[in-house]
Amino acid sequence: MSNNDDRIQPKRSKDDTQFISMMDFGKEIKMIMENFKNCVKIEIKRSDIITENIKEVKKLQGIFREFVKESLDLNKQLEDYSRKIFFFTECFKDINYSNEEISKLLKSHLKDSKKNYELAKKLKNRLVNDDENVGIMSELSIIKDSTYNFTVDFENEIESDGREIVKYEGGTFYRYCVIVLLNLAKFLDVFTEKKPCKEYVAKSEEWLDKNDKIEEFGIQLNNKRKEVEMVKLFSKNLRSIIMGIGRIETFWDSQIGSIEHLIDNLKRLKSSSRERITQRQIVYNIEHKWKNVEKECQLYYFAMKKLLHENRYV
Repeated sequence: MSNNDDRIQPKRSKDDTQFISMMDFGKEIKMIMENFKNCVKIEIKRSDIITENIKEVKKLQGIFREFVKESLDLNKQLEDYSRKIFFFTECFKDINYSNEEISKLLKSHLKDSKKNYELAKKLKNRLVNDDENVGIMSELSIIKDSTYNFTVDFENEIESDGREIVKYEGGTFYRYCVIVLLNLAKFLDVFTEKKPCKEYVAKSEEWLDKNDKIEEFGIQLNNKRKEVEMVKLFSKNLRSIIMGIGRIETFWDSQIGSIEHLIDNLKRLKSSSRERITQRQIVYNIEHKWKNVEKECQLYYFAMKKLLHENRYV
């Protein structure tokens, strides 16, 4: 692209950037649902641990679905509340409203802010609660660690089995030589009191017995290798789910931070001892912090509602 082309490219506004960011968020959330479905489709025959992990992931899939529905309710509540906050800031700047009217609105919004803060914290804790180490993300992380440990042990087992196959694979000529020498050793032992070839006979018979089963053993080993790849796919999907849910956690952390900021500033505003210019600065801070909350909530609602419809959850 030429420099000319660069100059005529329209600049993205802050709202455009925010929209792109939230649409990326929507794509990530869609991937969570896809990865959940991929996880629960996997069938593992050789491990009760992984089978149980898959069952647990299926339960968490249902819990996450309910979380999404509940988050939409609180998200709508915050969207409506953001409009009330802007109405309050407009009233505060309007000299036609009395101090008593402003004070009444202030107390009401402070009360609602504390209520919304508790609801948002409770909702976010369903994803992850660091204090109690519970929540969807925490449980998925436990399953991920369990799956990783199983994968390491399973791969070690496969490697050991592979060495066993190499140990007993000698080709047709080698097998023929073992049979000839074995028969010769048996013949010598028949006519020898001390039976000097007894140990060799035992080991040769053991080798031939295992060599007879080598083809079946090889098939079993190939099946194990296919299954460990399925376990790795399960683990990869788990990691993607955890990363996606972390994105949702970040969204709600941001909303909680906005509410905390609002509570702090409303408390400061409540102090009648502050000068008018200081109060206007506080109101400006509230407006600046909350100007994107309504837009974020709208985009969150759009992304989540679309997701639920696409996955036939509503």
